[in-house]
Amino acid sequence: MENRIRYLSNSLVEYYEIPLTFITQISKKSFKYKDEKEQEYFLKVSPFNASDKFKFLEGLGVDNIIYPHLNKDNEYLTKQNLDSFYIMDFYVSNEIIPEVKAQNMLKELNHLHNNSEIKRQLSVRLARPKFEEITKELDYKFKIIENYVRSIESENLNIFSMPILGNYQYILDAKKELIMLQKRIINFIKAKEKVDYVYVHNRPSLDHLLNIKGQNYLVSIENGKIGISSLDIAKFYINNEHLDLDFEELIYHNIFENKSPFYYEYFRFLVLYILIKKIIISSEKYLTAQSFINVSNSIKKYFNTFLDNNKNVSNENESND
Repeated sequence: MENRIRYLSNSLVEYYEIPLTFITQISKKSFKYKDEKEQEYFLKVSPFNASDKFKFLEGLGVDNIIYPHLNKDNEYLTKQNLDSFYIMDFYVSNEIIPEVKAQNMLKELNHLHNNSEIKRQLSVRLARPKFEEITKELDYKFKIIENYVRSIESENLNIFSMPILGNYQYILDAKKELIMLQKRIINFIKAKEKVDYVYVHNRPSLDHLLNIKGQNYLVSIENGKIGISSLDIAKFYINNEHLDLDFEELIYHNIFENKSPFYYEYFRFLVLYILIKKIIISSEKYLTAQSFINVSNSIKKYFNTFLDNNKNVSNENESND
């Protein structure tokens, strides 16, 4: 690690012409430096295509992200051998209560999405492999869960098996809902629905929102990709469902209500898909029991929060399929 820090420090002088002193390692891929005037900088080892992403967003005029410093080659990313990194000013974010920060995060994600829209037609050819992969993954996971539950049913009840058996019904409810939602999404794809592809952040945790002098900025934007906004919103909800917020108002009414039903259906599908993936089947029964409890509670909250507002429209489409 010392060799890597020395190597990165030398690269900073070469490419940014700023003599910086290493302060500390923040994470596996991020470091903190300072210059002679005690100005602090944030260095992060990033994917090789990060510079293209920053330039893409800059070209669109996206103004709610923090851009890195340009190096002497006028690039956001500095590439050296097997490493690539960027550097930006180090900011200390204002402390904000989680509920307010979550609402701010959702607002900034929406701003990012609205400013990077690309209208495209859903493609059966492109969607089929992805959905086949997801279907196989879900089928495999549900089969493992079913076999595990059957093995538990053959045993005497105990403090671990009771919550597993007691919450299995909610897993089955999620399975039924996923099948229904997948059919609806496939119908949208077959109809070649035109949807907005956007730049999705892809890791919308509250840690990736900074409040600097009252302004909110998204960070870790280099992990994003072109996709459908429902992915960001689903991950945002999963990360923050424990907060005391009206998610139906924040997500359905504020984001999806006036859009094509496709976005809301896809969002709901992704939420359940992510939750099912989180179920742990382990030889340590206490881990499996806790996993069943946690995921089942999330599934119950999902059904209580996100109503099937597209039921009539979707049923009509399904009947015409």
